Amino acid sequence: MEVFEAIKGRRSIRKYLDKPVEREKIEQVIEAGLWAPSGQNNQPVRFIVVTDRGLIDEIDAEIYAIGKVFKRIRLFIALFGKEMRGEGGRRVFKSLHENGLYKAPVIIMAGAQRRSSATYMKDCSLATQNMMLAAHALGLGTCYIGWMRLLNHSFNRELLRRLSLPKGFEICDAAILGYPASSPQPPKRKTVEETVTWVQ
Repeated sequence: MEVFEAIKGRRSIRKYLDKPVEREKIEQVIEAGLWAPSGQNNQPVRFIVVTDRGLIDEIDAEIYAIGKVFKRIRLFIALFGKEMRGEGGRRVFKSLHENGLYKAPVIIMAGAQRRSSATYMKDCSLATQNMMLAAHALGLGTCYIGWMRLLNHSFNRELLRRLSLPKGFEICDAAILGYPASSPQPPKRKTVEETVTWVQ
C-alpha cells in the first residue's frame, strides 16, 4: 500500500470482527512502531500487548471507573491543566463511556520509563501513529485510546501485576487492534489553504 493511500485510508474503527489477530501481524505492526523517530535516537518506547479477552474487559472497566472519578473532580484538575478548562475540559469527558475498548481483540500500549528520555511521551505518540498506519496497510483496524493513560493512576495492584508494568513505567499511548467490522466514511478534513501560513 502506498504511503498516502495508507494515511488517507486509515479510519478509527470502533467495531471489530470476533476474530483473533495473527501474532505475526501484531509483530509487524510493532516493528513499524520501532521505526518511528525518537529524540536523540534514544528509542525509549516499550510495548505491552494484551490479547486475553478477560483482561481486556478488566482494563476497560478500570479505565471507565477511574475516568468517572476524574470527571467528578474535573474542576479541581483544571487548576493544574489548561486543557481541562472551559468547554475543552467538558468535551474531553464526552468520549468516556463503558465499552470504550469496543471489544477489540488486541490492545497495544506504548510507554517508557519516566526518566528514560526528555521526549519519551512524544516518542510514544510517533510510534503509535506508525503502528496504526501499518495496521491499516495489513488490513487491520485501529482506534487510538487516549484514556489508556488513566491506568497510570490505578490502585488495582493485581491488574497492574498482570500487565507486568515495571516500576517507573508510564503508559503514554495505546491503540486497539483487530479486523474491522465496519468501514466508516472519512470525516471532513481541513484543507492546506485553511491551515498553512507560508513564510517566504
